[in-house]
Amino acid sequence: MQPFTDKQISLFRDFSAQATIALESTRRERRYREMQMELVRINRLATMAQLTASITHEVNQPLAAARNNLTAALNFLDSTPPDLVEVREALSSAVKDNDRASNVVRGIHALIQKAPTRTDSVDLGEAVREVLELTRGEALKREVSVWTQLADGLPLIQGDRVQLQQVVLNLILNAVQAMGAVADHTRELFISIRQTEPNAVCLGVRDTGPGLSPETLPGLFEPFYTTKPGGIGMGLSICRSIIEAHGGRLWATRCEPRGALFQFTIPAD
Repeated sequence: MQPFTDKQISLFRDFSAQATIALESTRRERRYREMQMELVRINRLATMAQLTASITHEVNQPLAAARNNLTAALNFLDSTPPDLVEVREALSSAVKDNDRASNVVRGIHALIQKAPTRTDSVDLGEAVREVLELTRGEALKREVSVWTQLADGLPLIQGDRVQLQQVVLNLILNAVQAMGAVADHTRELFISIRQTEPNAVCLGVRDTGPGLSPETLPGLFEPFYTTKPGGIGMGLSICRSIIEAHGGRLWATRCEPRGALFQFTIPAD
């Protein structure tokens, strides 16, 4: 057997070094993705924590209504003769109330669970409606009127439903909170979805809050940039990362005479 030449040994060493670098790079990239996903989840948990009181109200309200309808059904059964028509209507209402509470709980569970990124066909309009169920109480608490214009027949989006809902949730909460100090005009939130191109969908969240200053706009999506007391400034940065990972774009615009508009476009089927 012929011994290896110095040149061959040198080539083996170079190959070994390159393989080690490639493996280390792969390991670091995987670790980076894991840390990024954990940061996304932590931000989601922090956002949900802000909604605790409102979510409790959103769950308790239909449960209380269901209980009232069940009590009414029992009373109708005790009538002489039992009013079965009213019993059926009361029970049907109780089922609807229960379904509403279940939908809220299901939405909470989906948003807080630790799950790997997945790609599904997402109906953005339906995903937004689920988020609106979670934020309804917060909007009522802050006396914000919510208006929606969600186009029908939109193409589906290929992406992670939970992550996209996280973006919408963050944008809605930011808008609602921005209007917290508004006292001289109505607090209104406008949410729209439209098809901008044959293969693109655009979502907009507009508020009637104090708006954005020219100085704020350049750093708005930078990590750790915040104008909120006690904020950590990661919400919008994470939102932009999620949208860009889906092949889209997220940006903000000042509105006249007041308010701000946040929009993202995302490729669709």
